[in-house]
Amino acid sequence: MTDTREWRDAVPRRAPVRLVDSARFLSKAECEAIARRVFALARGGGQSQVAISSWWQGELRWARNRVNLASDRRDIRVRIERTVIDGHSGAVTTNQTDDASLEAAVRAAERNAAVRPAGLRPVPFEPPPVPRMLRPTTAIWSEATYALDTESRSDIVRAIIGPAEERKMLSAGYLEVRGASRVTVNSDHSTGYDAPWDLPYTQWTQAQLSLTVRDQHGTSSGWAGLSSYDWSAINAKELAVRALEKALASRDPVALEPGRYTVILEAQAVADLIEIVAGSMSRLDAESGRGPWALQYDEAYHRMRTKLGRKVVDERITIGHDPVDPALGLVFGNLATGAQPVTWIEHGVLTNLSYPRDYALSQLHTDTGVRAMAAYRMSGGDTTIEEMIRTTKRGLLVTRFSNIRTLESGSLLATGLTRDGLWLIENGNISKAVKNFRFTESPLFALNSLEQLGPAERVFRPTVVNDSAQPLTPAIVPPLKVRDFSFTSTIDAI
Repeated sequence: MTDTREWRDAVPRRAPVRLVDSARFLSKAECEAIARRVFALARGGGQSQVAISSWWQGELRWARNRVNLASDRRDIRVRIERTVIDGHSGAVTTNQTDDASLEAAVRAAERNAAVRPAGLRPVPFEPPPVPRMLRPTTAIWSEATYALDTESRSDIVRAIIGPAEERKMLSAGYLEVRGASRVTVNSDHSTGYDAPWDLPYTQWTQAQLSLTVRDQHGTSSGWAGLSSYDWSAINAKELAVRALEKALASRDPVALEPGRYTVILEAQAVADLIEIVAGSMSRLDAESGRGPWALQYDEAYHRMRTKLGRKVVDERITIGHDPVDPALGLVFGNLATGAQPVTWIEHGVLTNLSYPRDYALSQLHTDTGVRAMAAYRMSGGDTTIEEMIRTTKRGLLVTRFSNIRTLESGSLLATGLTRDGLWLIENGNISKAVKNFRFTESPLFALNSLEQLGPAERVFRPTVVNDSAQPLTPAIVPPLKVRDFSFTSTIDAI
């Protein structure tokens, strides 16, 4: 029998496969070349539209102070839509760009366009053209992010793990960087998805880092994280120190009775709560009597009135998004909404809810819709967390929340868990670590019970989508001091 070691040594060892950096994603010229090939393959008249996105993602994950995943991935998505003479359309998506695959995709799109629902006459909807607008020039590209190759990511993670390992603690987390491009072109030489914009080809970067430090016995935990288009805005060593300090400070927690407490919510905990509000900002839902922004049925107008124009939270709160804000970057939206500044809440007053362009045309007689609250900046104050602690007689300091779900949509009553660091404050000082609580509270109640606000800051808001060419949806929020926050039970999770 052959010795296994001899057989292994006899196998030629190959160097790691490295992808060419210039091929991380498609250039504008490469996208246009693919579009021209698709247009040449079309048969039977009509129009063609080609939407091309390409992306690169590098990631590194670790647990128990050891790396368990390192990857470098790239992909392309080509969406081909064929619109035939009677106005019906069909679409197919592929990630293959050879001639045979593109031709097969075009034929499949034409077959899909030929399908008709039984008994229905084709009545295509043709909205008026979107007025042309200039795309704002926004900083969404970072060379620092694009330059973070596999070796650089490894060096960063080694520096993160080192301090935790020295203190006999366990570190886990992940680091992701991405670069992507997108363009949509019509066969009539107009741009499709980006019809109102100049310079339809767009490229961007994004980076995110999240890490948790725990002790060997699983009795304490600390977390820190941040996301941005620009890696240079993420201080990995600072985040590692913060997570380690929280883990060390949360050892030997004591149990407190559930009840209503004054809480100091770090910015991440605030963002976790605002996610519930962001998902409720629909005008169509409000006018159908659903969600927290529906008011009452108006007999005179035979429609549901909304809370637009009414004070809904503390007057110190303003929430909006400006696509030229360099800290937020450009977040893509629907036609005629993607690059429009929007303020949803201004000085506590509900001023906007999201709605599509066809609703704006038919109901409001305007030409633009309002996009959803994907990325946002929330106003803050000038009180530091240290000052909030000094002015608190008895309360709790909360790092973040997890496992949040809505219990009642009308009030946004929700439940979730405190995680990765919870401390009791007594007479202006942090006195001890506390076992985690389950909360049952509405973010609207919290935003109406504010005592103090801190400076707004970036938070960790990961991208959770099926397509890695999707840009980040960043958020900037302040830490808050809130009175009478409801905790309903203790939990064993750390």
